[in-house]
Amino acid sequence: MRIIAVFIIAIFCFESVIGQNYSISGRVIDADSRKPLPFVNIMINSSDLGGTSDIDGKFSFRSPVPVEFLKLSYVGYEPKKYEPVDGEDEHVIPMKKVEYELPEFIVYPTENPAHRIIQHAIDHIDNNDPEKLPSFSYTAYDKMIFTLDPDSLPLSEEMKSDSADEFRQFIDNHHLFMMESVAERKFKSPDNNVERVIASKMSGFKDPIIVFVISQWQSTSFYNNRIEIMGKPYVNPISRGSTDKYFFLLQDTLLYGEHDSVFVISFRPKKNTNFDGLTGHLSINTKNWAIQNVIAEPYDQKSALIFRIEQMYELVDGEHWFPVQVNNLAILRNVIANDSAVNIGFGDLPDSVAQNAAQIPFGIGKRYIRNIQINPEIKNREFGNAEVDVDPNANFRDEDFWRGYRVDSLTQKELNTYHYIDSLGEAENFDRYARNVESLLTGRIPWGHVDLLIDRFLTYNDFEGFAPGLGIATNDRLSEVFHAGGFFRYGFRDDRIKYGLNADLLLYNPFDLVAGVSYFDDVTETSGVEFWDRKNTFINEDQFRKFLIQRMDLTKGYDGYLNFRTLKYMNVHLGFSVKRKETTTDYRFSTNETDLRVLQNQFDFTNAILGIRYAYKEKFVKNMRKKISLGTNYPIVKLQYTRGFAGLLEGDFDYNRIDLNIKKSFYTNYLGRTSFSLMAGYVDSDIPYTDLFNGNGSWRTFTIYAPGSFATMRMNEFLSSRYIALYVVHDFENLLLKRDGFNPEFAIATHIGFGDLDHPESQYNVNFKTMEKGYYESGLLINNLLNLRIYKIGIGAFYRFGPYSFSNAWDNVGLKFTLKTAF
Repeated sequence: MRIIAVFIIAIFCFESVIGQNYSISGRVIDADSRKPLPFVNIMINSSDLGGTSDIDGKFSFRSPVPVEFLKLSYVGYEPKKYEPVDGEDEHVIPMKKVEYELPEFIVYPTENPAHRIIQHAIDHIDNNDPEKLPSFSYTAYDKMIFTLDPDSLPLSEEMKSDSADEFRQFIDNHHLFMMESVAERKFKSPDNNVERVIASKMSGFKDPIIVFVISQWQSTSFYNNRIEIMGKPYVNPISRGSTDKYFFLLQDTLLYGEHDSVFVISFRPKKNTNFDGLTGHLSINTKNWAIQNVIAEPYDQKSALIFRIEQMYELVDGEHWFPVQVNNLAILRNVIANDSAVNIGFGDLPDSVAQNAAQIPFGIGKRYIRNIQINPEIKNREFGNAEVDVDPNANFRDEDFWRGYRVDSLTQKELNTYHYIDSLGEAENFDRYARNVESLLTGRIPWGHVDLLIDRFLTYNDFEGFAPGLGIATNDRLSEVFHAGGFFRYGFRDDRIKYGLNADLLLYNPFDLVAGVSYFDDVTETSGVEFWDRKNTFINEDQFRKFLIQRMDLTKGYDGYLNFRTLKYMNVHLGFSVKRKETTTDYRFSTNETDLRVLQNQFDFTNAILGIRYAYKEKFVKNMRKKISLGTNYPIVKLQYTRGFAGLLEGDFDYNRIDLNIKKSFYTNYLGRTSFSLMAGYVDSDIPYTDLFNGNGSWRTFTIYAPGSFATMRMNEFLSSRYIALYVVHDFENLLLKRDGFNPEFAIATHIGFGDLDHPESQYNVNFKTMEKGYYESGLLINNLLNLRIYKIGIGAFYRFGPYSFSNAWDNVGLKFTLKTAF
């Protein structure tokens, strides 16, 4: 028995030794900045065991044999052999950065070996792109921090004072701002998507009003043809045709599991190419030829604020690669000149300066994804038109809730930030200021319980001249469901006062159901087109033509309306109006009464209006008060039907009118953005000039470029009762020419229109043409010759040709200056 017992014990001990696992964990950091290094390749001993550090530079491995050393390699850093020190629970491994730049080119005896790998990855996009799956869901924890690193801040001698020391001490113990959120995302093919924010916490704020920042900054897929960074599209190196435009270099090959490999490939745009591209490196796994890790940032880094994407993917259910960690970094670059810190703002830097700029981490957005489910059962009713929806209780989660989602406990610096900024925010009422910013973005200046309407302060057009005025509207501080307002202005050229009053009531928020009434004594453009959902903002380029209007009618009346959303993507307007129009010129409209022809210049209209705006797949970010449109990739269609009633409330005219507008823009890799706008209108009866169609001209010898109008057509040159017009613009942006500090953006445009007029004999004392033969013009625009940060200024010229061109060539020319918003 003793022999048997000894034998059993020996077997047990042997199995224990054979089955023993050795573990090692730690963090890889930059030797100088002490910042974590993501996706460092780490091998155990001289074996094929190991892996990579995660997005925070952390690693944790198990080994069947003792770990004698680790071999680390990373693009742009010296290879390192690290021998663990006994007794350390977490190993911190610094790596030293080396000066590294991808070579101009490499001559290969045959094909670049990286091209074959990249092409495999491109061929497998549809299999690996998470948004090509039938459905998925996950929970994400986000943390966003805005901070400054005191060790990275260069200070001049003048700045090295006691106050500077206090500032450095403050930023050493506090971030500038931080926020956290927890969101549950659901996706169903082809493009149903919702991200419900169930928890939100922001330093200094009680109301999660800017949660949409995360949805815009964070990108959780690197498989789209274009990667958008802060709204700007960049050509993806993993896209069709990328091997012709990008230079790829195979840097390393690693084993993954028993049968697969990981290829580390660096990339950048080829020399002498001109497009918005990225630079960085990819790790591509031969298992499904999928992206395992990626680091990318814009190649053109002249801006003082640059952005970097870091993404880490893992196999889920052993088959599908899915992003599990995402970092988005905003890096502020400081420029050192003559031992002084130069404040360069957020503009572009000259090449010589940009190359010497110190990089300071400024914004850090991290997303950790868990509870990933591939192809779960998701019902269509779970999706609305809100891409991001904030739970009303999101801001009231306790610490037990947060501990269940945070990857790590908050650091002391983060706790200090919440404590200090929260107390400061309460004392200074940050929420009020944030709501004021919200109002400013919608063209309002908050003033107590009312908002001042910016677009009413000062208007200009050729009819009224300069017209100062005032517009006010009650805001949510008075009531979130009832709003009232009014306006008045005085035109110096026409010497008239205009005014109006309005009120509306929110009846049902989920459907945006609003009822309203208004009274107005104003002027309106003669034979102009205006849709019910017009937005007169001071940065709207579509409103530039209003500056040039020369003929307007006195318009007085009242209306009522009911607006609501239905069918998910459709806004509907039901309106009824009674108004009188009086011409301000010698124009007269001829009517027959018995055997007499009567000439009139005052007209009464009683109209019912049905307006529809349809934006398929338009997405919104929604918090407790507002919905902010994220736009749509599909055409936006506006259709407005007006029915005039004669004899009802003194209406003079029985008629039907239809107005149509379709807009669409799209981006093509290496070519730029194409936009088109289709306008059409139809009136079926004999009605006055005031309510027909005037051709939509915007000519002056030299004036502002008004998108969506005919640049060489004189104001009121044409008149139509039915027309169609197409405006096409292709913007090459900065793809054609890019120089140090000078980035003009070229665009070409062509406009075409056709029209016809019934009953021209009814229109008296007015000169006009009709355009049955077709109106044609083309032009060249050179934008961004002068960048004012908010606006970009350029020049342009258009030429009129075809049946309605003038015999004098110069008369066919329209010179323009362009004004484009820079955001």
